[in-house]
Amino acid sequence: MNLKNLLICLFFVNYFYIGAQSKKDILFTVVNEPVYKDEFTRVFNKNRDIVAEENKKSVEEYLDLYVNYKLKLKQAYDLNYDTVASFKKELNSYREQLIIPYLTDSKITESLVQEAFERSQLEINASHILVGVPKKASPADTLKAYKKIIEARLKAVNGQPFEEVAKEYSEDPSAQQNEGNLGYFTVFDMVYDFENAAYNTPVNKVSMPFRTQFGYHIVKVNDKRESQGEVEVAHIMIKENPTDSLYAKTKIEEIYAKVKQGSPFHFLANLHSDDKTSALNGGALPKFSANKMIKSFSDVAFSLKEVNDVSKPFKTVYGWHIVKLIKKHPITDLESRRAELVQKIEKNERSQRAGKSVVNKLMNSYNIFKDEELQQLFLKNNTLELNKKLDHDLFTINGEATKVSELVAYSTGKNTNQKEIYNSFIELKVLDYFKANLEKTEVDFAFTMQEYKDGLLLFELLQDKVWKKAEKDTVALQQYFNEHSDKYVLKKRGDVILASCTVKEKADEVQSMLSSGKSLDEIKAVVNEDPIIHVIFTKGILEENHKKFPKNFSLDSIGVSDVYEENTNNFVVVKTIKILPSEPMQFKKARGLVINDFQEQLEKDWIVELKKQYPVKVNKKLLKKLMKQNQN
Repeated sequence: MNLKNLLICLFFVNYFYIGAQSKKDILFTVVNEPVYKDEFTRVFNKNRDIVAEENKKSVEEYLDLYVNYKLKLKQAYDLNYDTVASFKKELNSYREQLIIPYLTDSKITESLVQEAFERSQLEINASHILVGVPKKASPADTLKAYKKIIEARLKAVNGQPFEEVAKEYSEDPSAQQNEGNLGYFTVFDMVYDFENAAYNTPVNKVSMPFRTQFGYHIVKVNDKRESQGEVEVAHIMIKENPTDSLYAKTKIEEIYAKVKQGSPFHFLANLHSDDKTSALNGGALPKFSANKMIKSFSDVAFSLKEVNDVSKPFKTVYGWHIVKLIKKHPITDLESRRAELVQKIEKNERSQRAGKSVVNKLMNSYNIFKDEELQQLFLKNNTLELNKKLDHDLFTINGEATKVSELVAYSTGKNTNQKEIYNSFIELKVLDYFKANLEKTEVDFAFTMQEYKDGLLLFELLQDKVWKKAEKDTVALQQYFNEHSDKYVLKKRGDVILASCTVKEKADEVQSMLSSGKSLDEIKAVVNEDPIIHVIFTKGILEENHKKFPKNFSLDSIGVSDVYEENTNNFVVVKTIKILPSEPMQFKKARGLVINDFQEQLEKDWIVELKKQYPVKVNKKLLKKLMKQNQN
């Protein structure tokens, strides 16, 4: 979630109330504009429900935040932020997303959910041939493309290898390399019409031609297999070294040997993996399906059979890896996946089926009056007479008129027949009417739109008043740094070598050799016993108390440490080459921290000014009552 959406979610507010509210229900006012107890209580309880127990705030603490929120919002409206074109555009974009669930028929959606769930049980390996058809292709060009795809299909079903036909006929640019083979895929991975053809074609058969937005296709299904579900793994990655072609392979093999000897995978990932993000979490990656990861990595991950199995070293375009299986996630039951499937369907073109049903219901429920004479002029394509009546009412929806000129503009450039254009136009206008009046017919929709509008306004105001100012006012930023320079200090650091061993005796030997000044290559040559790797080294500059240091290690002297036993299979020795003392940070180094602190200061100063500009009056009697009710 990005910063804007996070901010909006944190400050969801409802402004619509059912029933009258009296003066005694006013919790506070901002320039005499009331904020009622019910509004505050609702948002207070909503935020408490989504905040961790240790972060929950009291009524009084939250009221202070809420008053500040209302002050900022008051200024946003006073400054007409709600009239800015970019704001209106983004708000409308959000509205279009929010409308989607209201445009679907629940029965049809349910059938699509069932279909998607059943298809998710299978993965299909298929090859295809594409003959492109431009969006505005003429009938002649469309027929030419269709004849070409028919010709390709005849060759494929009459015995010519599909791969050869694909290379000869397919206009998919990748066909020359993959011979039309798309690999394995499952539900939602392809456009809906393509998915339908693939799932409805038997193995080793070629489909009849079908059309998508890309053109005409035929599909040959090579295999159908039970879905592998998702897998959760941890990995260790070593990037290739441009100056040493054997570096990555050698190091990953050393690490793999350590794993086989019993060293904890998560410890080695934290210490050695070049994937810095996953290394912090012991190499763990988010779960993924087979086709959501590069094939070379996915094939290895899914080949692991038992939890804690570790792969042999293998190479991808990113470097050398080893992978450990954490958990397999097979396809679960429908109910546990329902919400996920509904969300995907709403974003997928298959939702148009449910949408068509809604349009039909609206057409039957609205009072629609059509001018039959004007309709016939359009259906007969009598443009001469129609152009004389552009300002006439073509039809009305619940009394709202649509002009002939709108239909003429809509029909320009469309290649379908007049009846299809007229019907699609009236359906579009019915949907437009429904969407335009949704706030009047759906209370929940109205609530959510107001919530998002206020949150978005606040975000825009904060951008101008705090965030942009902190980033762009370099003079003020430098001044703030100068005045608070004691806050920006580099911690004590060490230029160190860490040696990790699986055997205590070997760790003692490494400690002794490090103390005597032996090089790392000399130590490895003596301590490691091919193919058994007893020691792996890591070098770098680390802050004191860094996660890579042993738990009880103190960065207080140059030299070689004692042997630290991290667990029964891991012993660590630290050689400190140099200690870099704590020192003030230069402005360039501290700039990110300074911006963050300066923003906080700007916001505090802003709140002070807002309270002067917009007087706030709190109903203390009602506040005490609320505090008493929420003591627990």
